[in-house]
Amino acid sequence: MTASAALDVGSMQRLSGGLQRMATAQDRNAVLAAATNLAHEVAGADGLCALPPKHSPILFCVRGDPEVVRSVPSDASMQQLVDSASAAEDAVVRHQHAMELDLSAGRRFRAESSVIVPLHLGSHCVAIGFFWRTGFAPAAEQLTMLTTLAWAISFALQAQQTNAELRHSRERQRTQTLELQHRVRNVLALVRSIIRRSRVAGESAEDFSSHLEARVSALARTQGSLSMDAHAGSDLEDLLRAEFAANAVRDTQFSIDGPPLRLSVRATETMALTLHELTINAVKFGALSQSTGHISVDWSIDELAAPARLHWRWRESGVGIALPTPQRRGFGQELIERVLPYELGARTSLTFAPGGARCEIELPVNERTTSSGDADRKYNEERPHDS
Repeated sequence: MTASAALDVGSMQRLSGGLQRMATAQDRNAVLAAATNLAHEVAGADGLCALPPKHSPILFCVRGDPEVVRSVPSDASMQQLVDSASAAEDAVVRHQHAMELDLSAGRRFRAESSVIVPLHLGSHCVAIGFFWRTGFAPAAEQLTMLTTLAWAISFALQAQQTNAELRHSRERQRTQTLELQHRVRNVLALVRSIIRRSRVAGESAEDFSSHLEARVSALARTQGSLSMDAHAGSDLEDLLRAEFAANAVRDTQFSIDGPPLRLSVRATETMALTLHELTINAVKFGALSQSTGHISVDWSIDELAAPARLHWRWRESGVGIALPTPQRRGFGQELIERVLPYELGARTSLTFAPGGARCEIELPVNERTTSSGDADRKYNEERPHDS
């Protein structure tokens, strides 16, 4: 076996071992560090860069540098290498005395030789560049190995990106599954509360079934809107219009006035049931039971309070007969007077004045009541409670 053949075998062995280290690298920086060491072993290179498509940061790795990998701005002088590599059909060898390449944080890498290997369609990078501090001229055999290495680097970087995306996707799927489980438990706890509080002494089984079905339907409508975004509640006005539409309330029978406000998941569920109870009471006994009746709903936010507070008002008018205050606390009244203060820190008032019912709700505008992805995620992860 000749010396050149032995050298060829040794080079190929080093190339094979280096490619294996790149293939088993755990992240992008490890891929580039392994590639830099391999480029030094097979051709004495002092550094390399991965040149992505234009306007993306350039990744530069210097052998022996403690920072290992730097992200170089796309507008650095190295960008000209990207442009020249894109137009080239084959590896471009350059020799330039005291060639300086801009790195991050104002640092520079001084080289005298470079080999830019263009990587066209199907590659993760436009090109891979190899640099020498001295005027090194790679032999034909080394140039072939560098070209092979360039493609291997590009594929390894692409594999790392794909693996990172898969890991992120799995983690997101796991998080969504956990959130769904928490949401289901919370909803079941709320349904148990509805069932328990819907039972009224002296009520027939038929009435109980009718009331229960209507309340669960209202909750189902709310869950349908929440399913559009697992981390955000519903817009307050949308919640009102959905309840009125479900009970065939005509546009002339109500008015709505208030600034846009997206509720948290917790507030959406509780307010949806509150709106349902007020609407059903109006349909059976109040403003919606008479042709002259009207419901006015408005709200405002007191920004001067600390924290800011939401003032929400439901006012019925046009009811011919003043309704007496119920002698027995029903589900709706208990929801407004007990559950809302407990769940959301609300101050509430429910009266049955001449002309129709009046309901006022004052809420603190905070993470418990208004939409915030992190706050709603925390609510979904809480242990379900039975109100």
